[in-house]
Amino acid sequence: MPARLLVKEPHAVVDHPADQLSELRGEHPCWLDISNPQSEEFDLVAKELELHPLAVEDARHGHQRPKIDQYETHYFIVFYALESPSPDVVNYHEVAIFVAQNAIVTVHEGDFSARRLVEKRFVEGRLPTSGLLLHALLDTMVDQYFEVVDQFGERIELLEQFVAEETGPNLHRAHAPLRELFIVKRELLQLRKTIAPERDVLQVLVRGDIRELRETGKRAYFQDVYDHILRVTDEIDTFRELTSNVIDAYLAAASNRLNEVMKVLT
Repeated sequence: MPARLLVKEPHAVVDHPADQLSELRGEHPCWLDISNPQSEEFDLVAKELELHPLAVEDARHGHQRPKIDQYETHYFIVFYALESPSPDVVNYHEVAIFVAQNAIVTVHEGDFSARRLVEKRFVEGRLPTSGLLLHALLDTMVDQYFEVVDQFGERIELLEQFVAEETGPNLHRAHAPLRELFIVKRELLQLRKTIAPERDVLQVLVRGDIRELRETGKRAYFQDVYDHILRVTDEIDTFRELTSNVIDAYLAAASNRLNEVMKVLT
């Protein structure tokens, strides 16, 4: 998918060549989306907007922790979009976001549904400023976290039910679900490590530290996203605790069963 520059002009959102970003952002809010961090378009934009080499390197090579960095001419944000195509699969999409005067530049590998949803709203003219565009990107990504976490809840509930039913004479049949519970616990830890640092990013936005995004009444929008991410992390912690409780219940039942067998043998 090629780079796409969308410009919010007075009466419509118009596609422009990526190399026109510098001249157009002075008059209109612009969003440049780059789906290949190794592309020539990214090299060109980095030079035109004077993006800091450290931020460019982070965006190009990825594997960054969620963060927000301030540079002389722009801010650099790393955030994650999550997709769960099936109950036992979570895809992580690292998204680098450059926030400059009247311009948002997103850099990522491939495509993901949150980007497509926000692009549709931007093209329809429902996100008329850079601040609202950034909010929509973060808000849509965070909202999709709930779908991913809910699928974890459904997996745990099924595993809990199976283990509970097999803690009698057929305890050995619960070995496979037990392994699955340990997998779920590990995946929840990875999920929390990804999402928890994003709270710090949103705190900066709630405080209004970014001058380019200071729009009257808009801090409440980022506060809402911050509240949502707190709810997500709380749900993750709840499911981690529930998973541990189910594992402990199984191990206790296994220990009791072993004691009963030993009594018979002795």
